[in-house]
Amino acid sequence: MLKRSLLAGCATILMAVACGDDEETGRVPRGDEQTGGATGSAGAGGDAAVDAGAAGEPGTAAAGSGGEPAMGEAGGAGNGEGLEPLAARGKYLVDHVIACPDCHTPRNEMGAPIAEMYMAGVECFVELPTGECLHSRNLTSDETGLKNRSDDEIKTMIRDGIRPSATGDEALHPIMPYYVFANTKDEDLDAIVAYLRTIPAVEHAIPRNDELFEVEAPANPLDPDTIPMPADDYPKFESALRGRYLATQSGLCIECHTPHEQGADVLDPEKYFQGGEEFDLGLPAIPVSKNLTSDEATGLGEWSAEEIVEVLKNAVDKNGDGLCPPMPAGPMAAYGGLTDDDALDIANYIKSLPAIENEVVDECTWPPM
Repeated sequence: MLKRSLLAGCATILMAVACGDDEETGRVPRGDEQTGGATGSAGAGGDAAVDAGAAGEPGTAAAGSGGEPAMGEAGGAGNGEGLEPLAARGKYLVDHVIACPDCHTPRNEMGAPIAEMYMAGVECFVELPTGECLHSRNLTSDETGLKNRSDDEIKTMIRDGIRPSATGDEALHPIMPYYVFANTKDEDLDAIVAYLRTIPAVEHAIPRNDELFEVEAPANPLDPDTIPMPADDYPKFESALRGRYLATQSGLCIECHTPHEQGADVLDPEKYFQGGEEFDLGLPAIPVSKNLTSDEATGLGEWSAEEIVEVLKNAVDKNGDGLCPPMPAGPMAAYGGLTDDDALDIANYIKSLPAIENEVVDECTWPPM
């Protein structure tokens, strides 16, 4: 069984790194293709899928940090101007809470998103050293994308990890974190689909994944009863409760900051938010996700909610240090577009997490030394 190695950041973002090269990672570039990790890939026809997400493989991926251009502005309707309210909500979720474009938009040789290919899918999104590839799907309104898919089919792929097919339903590879999105609210799923329908059509036929990435059954949905709740006496309880939804049900903080398991249950419920997941992105040092619990020695117990917001919005920690990828933070990255209220809600939820001691050793620095 392939080892699951998390590729996506919280809300999943993987971008091209100016430092490092493909020889270091053992990867062979393919045209304008760019590897990465995020979420929400749905296609059309027999090869349609929601195949790209936050868990990855021991292959390769390039990543960047908060200084990269916000891919969500490369297509669609800017910041949502001109969209109906439901679709505008979906754009916000897609571009800033989940960061879908960071997996589904090809990048050029300089690592910048190709604007005219916004959400058109990435060939060989993950490539193993042996050459097998997993591809992220075309989400545009073209026939090679979502045009021939019904709303219900798209929702089934995003939430259940099942690709409806005339020849029989197929399970999606759990690199797509559908097991997290199983808990997304119906109205938000409706909004996501409504926005996807507005994305201009781009003809880009994506091949099927190589056989090594085929799975027999979908991963189990994340049990919401196992996700930590803010304590009843937490001073910002209502804010933290909203943040819980953004961090664990519609967004992917829990996905990046929890160790992954083999088998049908992808995340270890005994280790939610304790960090320690490695991201082999070809950097001089392998980034490791941080312990987000309230432990003072090894987690964020000494951080204020405002300091956590600063990280999300500006990609700088309280010591003034930059963040290693794949954290999607910073003014030009996905989290830079979070509303102030949502960023504070996420921060309050993180502050509400019970303290668990778990020392995480992370030698990555940004910019790389």
